[in-house]
Amino acid sequence: MRRLDRYIIREILGPLTLGFLVFTFILLLQALFKFAELIISRGVPVETVGRLLAYSLPHIVVMTIPMALLFGILIAIGRLSADSELIALRAAGVSLFSLYRPILLLSAVLAAFNAYLMIEVLPRGNTALERLQAQIVSGGLTEEIEPRTFYPGSQDRLLYVFEKAPEENRWKGAFLAKARPFGDDEVIIAEWGQAIADGDSSAITLFFENAYSHRVNLLEPERYDVALNRRVSMTLETPARSRSAISSGRQMRSLHLRELRAKAAETSLQPQLRNLARVEIHKKFAIPAACLVFGLLALPLGITRSRGGHSSGFAVSIFIILIYYVLLHGGEQYAASGDLPPVLAVWFSNLVMVAAGFYLLVQRNRDRSLLLARLEPWVQGTLWQRLERLKGKKAARRARRRAALEARRTRADLVLRLPRLQLRFPNRLDRYVLNAFCRMLVLAMSAGLVIYVVADFTGKADEILKHGVSHQVVIDYYLYKSFAIVYEIAPIIVLVATLVAFGLLSRNNELVAIKAAGVSLYRLAVPVVLAAALFSGLAGVMQSEVLAASNSRVAELEAEILDRPVRPGIRRADRQWLADRGNVLYNYLSYDPDRRLLYRLQVFRFDRNHRLTDRLMVERATWAGDGWWLLENGWAWSFDGNRLVDRRIIDRPVKHRLSLSPDLLAGEERLPDEMTYAELRDYIAELAASGQRVPRLELALHNKIAYPAISLVMALVALPFSFRLGRRGALYGIGLSLILGIVFMAVLAAFTALGETGVLPPLIAVWSPGAIFSVFSLYLFLGIRT
Repeated sequence: MRRLDRYIIREILGPLTLGFLVFTFILLLQALFKFAELIISRGVPVETVGRLLAYSLPHIVVMTIPMALLFGILIAIGRLSADSELIALRAAGVSLFSLYRPILLLSAVLAAFNAYLMIEVLPRGNTALERLQAQIVSGGLTEEIEPRTFYPGSQDRLLYVFEKAPEENRWKGAFLAKARPFGDDEVIIAEWGQAIADGDSSAITLFFENAYSHRVNLLEPERYDVALNRRVSMTLETPARSRSAISSGRQMRSLHLRELRAKAAETSLQPQLRNLARVEIHKKFAIPAACLVFGLLALPLGITRSRGGHSSGFAVSIFIILIYYVLLHGGEQYAASGDLPPVLAVWFSNLVMVAAGFYLLVQRNRDRSLLLARLEPWVQGTLWQRLERLKGKKAARRARRRAALEARRTRADLVLRLPRLQLRFPNRLDRYVLNAFCRMLVLAMSAGLVIYVVADFTGKADEILKHGVSHQVVIDYYLYKSFAIVYEIAPIIVLVATLVAFGLLSRNNELVAIKAAGVSLYRLAVPVVLAAALFSGLAGVMQSEVLAASNSRVAELEAEILDRPVRPGIRRADRQWLADRGNVLYNYLSYDPDRRLLYRLQVFRFDRNHRLTDRLMVERATWAGDGWWLLENGWAWSFDGNRLVDRRIIDRPVKHRLSLSPDLLAGEERLPDEMTYAELRDYIAELAASGQRVPRLELALHNKIAYPAISLVMALVALPFSFRLGRRGALYGIGLSLILGIVFMAVLAAFTALGETGVLPPLIAVWSPGAIFSVFSLYLFLGIRT
């Protein structure tokens, strides 16, 4: 290998490695919180979580390797071009085709490695991941279900646990009923209970000891049967299984190449499934081939005359990645529907990029413009002339307006000339620094948004193809989801923008010149700190005013994409279950808020040992005020030690005091992300009044204020590091921001998990990471030579 080839490869390997780490970290950002929860909340061993991470990596790595190669080549060629090294090489007679030789070699090596991952490692990793997830669920399912909360095991059954006995890994007092009682109804009330997940079938088996079965026909309640069973086992399908979450697409990704070929040739399968199998076969080769395609395309695009090669290369790489995956997944949709052959649909994006790459490489090698030959004269001639003419017309129009205004004024005998107002803040230097920071902020935000969307779209592409989701639904989904994505990655993009902006200033010796002019670095950091504070405020406003509505819309669109109910909630109009702190459970068919009327109300009352003492079932219950309800047409049963001792018919209206209220019943159950701060605060108070534990909701409440403030903390953390970069430049800043981001997110995930488990108060859990890093940044500031 020639010395020049080794030099080009060395120049590429640095930014390639950095890009790989950055892209992989962005895609693993959400997983950090899940892993911390597994370790802290559910006691999963660190070794098991490490295996879970290792099995999850192949699916991410096969996407980030081509992205990182494109990024590395653009950055490396951009630096060589900006430092005039390419000009020297071309003057020495080195053509771009000679420069492409080491790039082709590196691209081929990475393409072969990526093909090995796609064909051999990825199917094994997906299979092992499913098994390990089932084992984790099996080992911690009993601990996962919190007391005094309803757990929807499936669309048909609902579980309520009174207490947990952690030392025995089982429940003390369990209540199992139909989520939507109707007709022949059975309720199981057990002294002890336990849940075990089947690792092979994704089903949950419930084991009950000393279980009493209460059977009654809700339409003809004259007969009531109670039976004791010393041990009862019941298999419940998980929601994932009941809606076939292990979908055909995921099964396809878990299949080896020979198995995919067998499915593609199986005539008994539906045509759509056979097409999906063929698509998956071609993707195992098309995605690795993207390394070769990106290598060919990146060389001519990386050549630039400006000295901003790093930032421009990063922007170009993000744009190409977006175009490539849009073409790839668009082709998949046409292939699944049978409109295009799978081989053409999957390889179309590669073919387009290869054609563009060859054309651009030839044009660059001949020192010609990258525009098409017929398009270049029009752009440089006609279009440019029209733009100049339009600019001249606007200037002439402004001059005429100014002259007309002067003509209307009376001639003055005395003219006062006042000095131009010059603001002390922001002055020209502040605006210059702020402009550099904002450019990097927009670039980092765009990059994070594109990478996040591409990864999420890749995970949902099979479901989109399977259910025939329209393009408009997908576009709306990511349009609304983009608000949540920007909110989540806001601290990281502020960190990156701060480090890269000041890194570029330091590399160009601008920081030295500023300090030589007598400007302190503390003063120089003021506009960035204020901009970060403003960005944090905007994130808080977006969380308060936008995210609640956008997340609700995202949930609806995601349900349409995955072809499932909007969300299997408990407090819905057609099936309602509530609990209060006095060991009383309520169930009703529906509630009319205008008439304050409950239909088919059931009341279950328990003693301190969680044994049923009274049960009430009426057709209608009307609010009578002051905690009283008017009951009509029903039955009441009384029990002694789970033995039926009395039954009464309610054949005339009777008043009965219940802890239910119209305000409680009219409330709508939503996830914390779908509620504003005030709504979530009131909802927590409402649940606390009913005796339910809500540590997760309290943590989410405080996090609505604490998380937006993290962006300001990240700016404070980045500033002392950015002033120490010297002439290392933007790439070093990106690498440093990656390390700081990983450390901070790991600390944040750990404190979040501690808050959710109740080890730390929610207020301390959400604010501690920011406070720790703020003190750390202030300490680092003290050691800076300003």
